[in-house]
Amino acid sequence: MVENMARKNTTLRSTSTGKINATIYLGYHKTASKWIWQNLFTEYYSSRQVDLYKQSVDEIYDQLSPTSGPLVLRQRVEAGSLGAELPQLLQVIKEKFPEAKIVVGIRSQKSMLASHYGQYVANGGRLGFSNYVRQTVKTKWHYCDFLTPFWGEYGDRLLVYLFEDLRADSFRLLCRLRNFVGDPPNGLSDEKIRQISEIPPLNPQRHDLTVDTMLLLNRLRMRHQKNAIIPELRRPGHDHILVETDEYISRKYRHYRGHPLRYKRFPDHGILKKNYGLENQRLSKLLGRPLSKFGYPT
Repeated sequence: MVENMARKNTTLRSTSTGKINATIYLGYHKTASKWIWQNLFTEYYSSRQVDLYKQSVDEIYDQLSPTSGPLVLRQRVEAGSLGAELPQLLQVIKEKFPEAKIVVGIRSQKSMLASHYGQYVANGGRLGFSNYVRQTVKTKWHYCDFLTPFWGEYGDRLLVYLFEDLRADSFRLLCRLRNFVGDPPNGLSDEKIRQISEIPPLNPQRHDLTVDTMLLLNRLRMRHQKNAIIPELRRPGHDHILVETDEYISRKYRHYRGHPLRYKRFPDHGILKKNYGLENQRLSKLLGRPLSKFGYPT
């Protein structure tokens, strides 16, 4: 058994730490990184969710099965719902996987904000949208500052894709990811990627009515038992009965009208352009793509 473990680790080291087969996947939250991870990388590649700050290379290898194909490791980028990108992430990756490839997915701060705010409220947050915006722009989604050092270190071993690419043509993006990472041991045909691209997304955006109801109940301390001043009215595995009711109404509205229930636009009052505009202009030059066409504040 000891010999088998040693052989396994040797196989992984020889095929995953070289210049070709090791890829670190850095997907921002709300960029469909979980969808890509579950439907592409974990299905067809030797893969593992890791914490490179805490795990040694040997610990990572010991959790994997022997493989002759590419190794894909997923590392989170952000610390908490209001936190910044993790500090010294580039240095941590360089120390443990100096010859790895890097894949990073980003998303327009404008659409990211609305999606993140809905998740923040769903998790119990009590800040109104305007206050949430002012807090968030201080620490999150400064992509150009985050990515520039990676370009300097990894060059053509860095692939940056847009969430908007996935929405526009998921088949094309998945093919691009496969070609960059490399074929898995059993291959991955265009036909199979076409099937993957037709899998529906995991987390559709919440309706405005649902978000507002959750926010009101959060402020009344009614959605979470540890904070509740009024007993919760909810079924196991479901949300507060008022949230469930509003979600039902919103789904019915979408079914009959053909579009989501939207009665407000979450205005940011120019804060996003002020905080991200110049950065996104620089990022457009680095990517060679006009990010303003994809809804990025510039």
